[in-house]
Amino acid sequence: MALGVPEIRGWLLQHPRPATVHVQSEDGRRHEVSVSQGVSWMAIAQSVHALSPTLIECYDEKGKIIRAVRPQDDDSSDGKQPLPLQLPANVDPHSVQLIHFADLLAAAYRHSTDVAFERLASLFEASVRRSESLERTIDKLVRERVRDQLERGNDTPEPDDQLGEMVKGFVQAAQHAQHENGASNGNGKAG
Repeated sequence: MALGVPEIRGWLLQHPRPATVHVQSEDGRRHEVSVSQGVSWMAIAQSVHALSPTLIECYDEKGKIIRAVRPQDDDSSDGKQPLPLQLPANVDPHSVQLIHFADLLAAAYRHSTDVAFERLASLFEASVRRSESLERTIDKLVRERVRDQLERGNDTPEPDDQLGEMVKGFVQAAQHAQHENGASNGNGKAG
């Protein structure tokens, strides 16, 4: 049974998490997939899966192997495949039907839980990327406002402009500190 993208992602997310992933493809070539900040584990798993791996190895920061897997190996002992139902000959057919329904329901709950947690992790990663983007945008806007305020001098900001007030306070504090440093440097002491 070959591992798909969700299975590879789940395998990569086991603790301890890898710093790098080495993949041996079907053509015998070895590839290194780096695990970097801001890249989702789903994207890494998709990249690994796209290489048609015959061997996946996880390494820590020191270059020591953490774990390895051969995705093409048949491993039916993972507990995901339900065992066939073995019943004695004199069993009530309604009981068999109820047991079969319970197995199907349990499998559906397992699948929905796996999908829900996968989606939750993807949503969290997207939220983190969005907040980082917003922080960069806000930082850029504040820097532009500070630059504009410095170029205009001590002009008063527009009314109800909280960002302008903050920038004005920052500029005034910087100018005050610069003025005090200039006064303390020119205090008449001989060096």
